[in-house]
Amino acid sequence: MKFKKGKKQIVPKLRAIGTALTLFAIKANMCFATDTTSGIGTAEVQTATENIKRVITSIAMPLGGVLIFASVVIAAIKMIANSNNPQKRSESIGSLAWICGGGVILGASLIIAGIIINIATNNSGNLLGS
Repeated sequence: MKFKKGKKQIVPKLRAIGTALTLFAIKANMCFATDTTSGIGTAEVQTATENIKRVITSIAMPLGGVLIFASVVIAAIKMIANSNNPQKRSESIGSLAWICGGGVILGASLIIAGIIINIATNNSGNLLGS
C-alpha cells in the first residue's frame, strides 16, 4: 500500500516536470527575422501556390469523387443484399447520410483551401504584404 501512495505523489510531479520541459522547449524555438534578400521571393510563392492548386485539382478532387462513388455503390449493394431484413436495410440507408456528410466536408475543404490560397496571394501569386 505504501508503494501506491508514493506512486500517486510522484506521478503529478513528473507530469509537472514534463509540462515545464515542454514549455521551455517550445519557448526556446524562436524565429528571428532576417534581411529581405534571403527571404521568400515571388517565384517561390508562385511555385508553391501552383503546386498546391495542382495537388488539389489533380489528387484531392478525383480521389474524393472516387471514394464517394465507391461508398454509394457499396451502400446500394448492402441495401440490395439486405432487402429482406428491414433493420439492416435501414442501417444501410442511414449510411447514405454519412456519405453525403463526407461529400459536403470534402467540398467545403476544397472551397476553404481555394479561399485561403486566394486570400494569401490576393490571386496574384504574391504573398500579401510583399
